[in-house]
Amino acid sequence: MKDILKLFNKNVKHQKINILSRPYFGKIGHWLEDKMGIKHNSKNEPDINGYEMKKFSKKITFGDFSASEYAFSKIKQYIPQEIIMTRNNFLSFFGHSNPLKNNRFSWSGSCVPKYNIWNEYGQILLIDENNNICIYYSFIKDQRSIKNTFPEFLKKDVLIAIWKNEKIKKHINKKFNVNGFFFCKLDKKKESFESIHFGKPFTFETFLKGIKNNQIIFDSGMVEGNNRNYSKFRSKNQSFWNQFLY
Repeated sequence: MKDILKLFNKNVKHQKINILSRPYFGKIGHWLEDKMGIKHNSKNEPDINGYEMKKFSKKITFGDFSASEYAFSKIKQYIPQEIIMTRNNFLSFFGHSNPLKNNRFSWSGSCVPKYNIWNEYGQILLIDENNNICIYYSFIKDQRSIKNTFPEFLKKDVLIAIWKNEKIKKHINKKFNVNGFFFCKLDKKKESFESIHFGKPFTFETFLKGIKNNQIIFDSGMVEGNNRNYSKFRSKNQSFWNQFLY
């Protein structure tokens, strides 16, 4: 912890953020990583000295965790084999189109299910008895008229995505259950980082509890034309993280 604090005070605190040469999403976060000596990578491990670093914001991401299976997966163990569709089929069945972007389909925003609540797209997110995170589709609960064009195998309740507990448990415990995490907080003008805040480790079981308490949401950004699934889990607000701060 002392080494991280020393790095922050020396290389980050009150320094004007230079992001003019970084015309891409997440540029402030990457500037912060550079200053803290963290290499950009997708390894499932804490960022530095057993701590996961986060930029303090309204919605803080735990990670981008593709599901163990989607309804469009070629190899399926948990989703019924009769569910056969392409990724674009999936987006047109369960997502919505954007008229401002040539009616491009995405599984994002209002069509993405919340925990234990059926939405108008006939979708719900649940945690089963084995602590798997599951998303189901129900033809009956789907309020859209487009459902009448769907294939027969969707005219019932079906599993359309599943995150096996072993997969998510590995992600959460390796990133957040070593030494914990720390936030770097921007000033009001978002011109520099002003403070750093450390938090205690937490487990996969605590993560699941956060989903059930509506502190953590599934925030999908899957979109037609981009092969990345963008299956992110984020905190709905700071309440989840605040309970672990020292």
